Amino acid sequence: MYREIIDAALETERQRRHHGMLLQYVETIDARLQNNWHGLLQQMSARVPSTLQIRVRPQTLSIELEDLLAEWRELWNSDWFVPARDRRVTSEWTLQDVIAHVASWSMEMRIQAEMLAKRLEVPYRILFEKSGGPRSWNAEQVELRRGQALKTLTSEVERETARLQNLLFEVERPILFVERPIGIAFAAAVGEPWIKSIAGIVEMRCFHDRWHTHRIREWKRENLAGES
Repeated sequence: MYREIIDAALETERQRRHHGMLLQYVETIDARLQNNWHGLLQQMSARVPSTLQIRVRPQTLSIELEDLLAEWRELWNSDWFVPARDRRVTSEWTLQDVIAHVASWSMEMRIQAEMLAKRLEVPYRILFEKSGGPRSWNAEQVELRRGQALKTLTSEVERETARLQNLLFEVERPILFVERPIGIAFAAAVGEPWIKSIAGIVEMRCFHDRWHTHRIREWKRENLAGES
């Protein structure tokens, strides 16, 4: 579902531009994607766990993560990617900063999935503001990785993805779908942590990363047209 939402938003934007309907940016592509993102956050943060239904195998989740890595590798190995690493792709971040951000969430989601596997309570909360998500946490994590080489950051994404994949096969299958509170909440409801399973964290990770891969591709299309 996540990929379809992103693709639909991007296709709508392309069609509107093609027909000359965007003389002004009433709603930018980032805003459109951000609205979809917030809508999905509302669903993912539901406090009441849903009825346990085991429909997905560990292999399926692992393949989804492998497919995600393939998308990243396609970008990382593109001729334009490394030369563009210091180009600003958002109002605040360079392309390399975005990869640092993705690396930080790759690690964090793996850590929280491991806590769920051990039935441990996550002793902290990453707080999502109504606008901009967890801005403070994101900024801190990107700053921690500021001096690292791009290769180091991409290796972190690879390594953390592999560790999450391994975890899927290390726990008993029913544990993958047991929903428990995680260390994320809305700032306006700190005492109401999101309820997720390990499988749910995998889906969150895949949606989050693909949101960024699509934004990067859209930035490249608009700013580096003709470069492969």
